[in-house]
Amino acid sequence: MQAETEKGAGTTAGGERTVEEIGLGFAELLALLALHGGPSTEGTAELLGLLDYADIPEVLSAGASALVARGFADVGGSGELLVEGPVAGIATALGDAERRMNLTLESPAFSDRIVLLEAPGVAVLMRPRAYGTWWALPQRADLPPAEATLQLVAGHLGEQPRGRVLVERHGVGQGYALSVRRADDGGWLLGVKIPDSAEIPEDPGDDVVLLTALRAVRND
Repeated sequence: MQAETEKGAGTTAGGERTVEEIGLGFAELLALLALHGGPSTEGTAELLGLLDYADIPEVLSAGASALVARGFADVGGSGELLVEGPVAGIATALGDAERRMNLTLESPAFSDRIVLLEAPGVAVLMRPRAYGTWWALPQRADLPPAEATLQLVAGHLGEQPRGRVLVERHGVGQGYALSVRRADDGGWLLGVKIPDSAEIPEDPGDDVVLLTALRAVRND
């Protein structure tokens, strides 16, 4: 239920180095969700595939113990769990996310995911690992969120030019996703994936058109 922490060794979908990337197991994430208890707790647990374990006391206890053992949390005088720094930011994003974006990264050889959690004052990027483990790292603070999402899309398609990115806002327009592929001329091919439909009609667009489409999906 635990994962390691890597400092200065993580990469985003665009291949950029990150300052710190924290690996958290499903029990630790559930403990942080229970700690904050914000309005997005249930939706975030569902998106991360944790909802079935959210009300199991033994799992929450194991997660809290793991956070303390790894130095990510302390126990207060009344037995409460205390977090600060990056882990406190993750807890805020988990519990208070006003926007949850699910990006499906496709290529001819694999499919992967990125989950973006955006709460007031904090935005966290989540990448799934094995056995319910997730990497968590802060999004770039020097870019507006939609522009940061565009960089993630462009980064994946720069590495996988025959791939696709599906961008969906969790809980809004469920099942409908913006489809983005790289065009032969260096631009973009944009479409909308409709539930239960295999075909995605596409139209060409440049960075401005893609950014506008991303803002629409995000409901900016």
